[in-house]
Amino acid sequence: MQPKTPSSRIICLILIFLISMITNSACQPLSLKVEQVSTEGDYLRVQAPDCDYGGVIKAIEAIDKYTVRFSLCTGDPAFLDKLAFPTFAIQDQEYLSTHRGDSVAMSEQPNGSGPYYLKEFVPDKQLILEANPDYWGTPPKEPSIIFRWSSASASRLTDLRINFSDISDRPEANSYYSIRSDESLNLINRDALNVSFVGMNNEFPPFNDERIRRGISLLLERQTFVNKYYPLGSQIADQFISPALGTGYTPGYRWLDYNPKEGLDLLNKAEYDFTQILKLAYCDIPSDYLPNPGSIAQEIKTQLAEAGVLVSLVRMEPDEFENAIEEGKLAFYLSGWKAEYPDPANFFATIFPVGSKAFGKPYSDIIFMAKEAASNPDPDQRQSRYNRINELLRLHIPAIPLVHGGTALVAVRKVQGLIVGPMHENLEEVTLPGDRLRFTQSHEPVSLWPGDESDVDTLRVTRLIYDTLVEYKTGSTDIKPSLASYWETNAGRTDWTFYLRYGVKFSNGADLDANDVVASFAAQWDAADPNHTGRTGDFQMFKDFFGGFINEEVQETSQ
Repeated sequence: MQPKTPSSRIICLILIFLISMITNSACQPLSLKVEQVSTEGDYLRVQAPDCDYGGVIKAIEAIDKYTVRFSLCTGDPAFLDKLAFPTFAIQDQEYLSTHRGDSVAMSEQPNGSGPYYLKEFVPDKQLILEANPDYWGTPPKEPSIIFRWSSASASRLTDLRINFSDISDRPEANSYYSIRSDESLNLINRDALNVSFVGMNNEFPPFNDERIRRGISLLLERQTFVNKYYPLGSQIADQFISPALGTGYTPGYRWLDYNPKEGLDLLNKAEYDFTQILKLAYCDIPSDYLPNPGSIAQEIKTQLAEAGVLVSLVRMEPDEFENAIEEGKLAFYLSGWKAEYPDPANFFATIFPVGSKAFGKPYSDIIFMAKEAASNPDPDQRQSRYNRINELLRLHIPAIPLVHGGTALVAVRKVQGLIVGPMHENLEEVTLPGDRLRFTQSHEPVSLWPGDESDVDTLRVTRLIYDTLVEYKTGSTDIKPSLASYWETNAGRTDWTFYLRYGVKFSNGADLDANDVVASFAAQWDAADPNHTGRTGDFQMFKDFFGGFINEEVQETSQ
């Protein structure tokens, strides 16, 4: 027998070591609460101790440098729609930690990977974006965009006419005719993802009688609201879901048509007391779905008075109004909802949430069906459930849908390629003579880091500075790749794996990697994270979309 060579002895030693490791590891318990996983480097992992904390997300982990996995407690077919919202922009981990998640500090020199970067921000005056020369995607058409703002729609329109602006947002309804008559201007409608409605609480007489709720609905001529108080592009709401949303809307299904005779017959059969005065509460803050709440409330009062139903109006302050609805203290009220993300779950989970007292005793069949639809991964089965919900809403009538309120942009004719979608405008793809695009919006951005923001004027600007994992396609609510070049999910929609693009750089020169994604979400999700700061610290959009934070008790203890 020949003696073993040094190399063969080394191989034997390695084999013995590996066998020993395998044997020993089989006896060791596996840790399920590891916060960081180390393979070729340190990859971040954040996870909930369990799913009892009240949120949707179970864990977020960097699998390798360019792969991120989200594990959810329940299936979420709308997960991509949520991730595309500009609030969930991705930030460089080191930059985020250096500034400890402070929105004010990060707004001084925004560090994004989007088509533009900040050149100048003069508060109360203007903000200038310049094209990002290192942008990973299609270069923006215009070298710069100048944002200005005015809360007065007439002033925004004047800016266009005196050549101080190229695009203006949200003209008033009474200016639509003059805009359409002006050959130098172009009015572009925005699809409505909202609904206004009249709520009725079944804990209060007479709304505890379904015949009364149905009769009130039949007495309202809803087309009058569209004609008198809403801009062009608005439409009568036959369902709570707008047809622009697609999923959740039942084609051809109509609400109760205006029929005062049938309505009065129902009230009489229910022995309605026509001497009583119904108190209709409302908040006089204009919105897309209620552009003039006071006038719309007065129209409801007038229409019902024609049938002998007496109504008095109760104007309330915003916080008082919302709290009173949530606590079930209002019998009769005018309200509405605008989609935060383009999925019917956002409407039904907000208007008819589990445990809500807004409409009195819960309509258990509606709530059960909405919960089933929200987590069902099969598109056809989801739609079938939403069809049933639409039938149940017309059967029980907890509320009366009124109008899907439209909005619009106005642009000078020389602007080319502008597409106004329900979620955003394609300002990065617009062209016009000259080397800059000028946009006038309603308000100044409140911050240039969007993680703790929901304001539409703020997110319009930050969407051009930062990128999300996925984004909405131009002019629609469909999803397309962004920082993630592609993704995979399981049949139950509980596991989502995203594969990041190579070569994406932030403004500070850092390369995008999976840890950046985990750190960006951890700053919002984990209340104990040092970067859980933001501007207000509320991170309301994260809570609305994903249900809540982990480690809130740790944060409270540290305080």
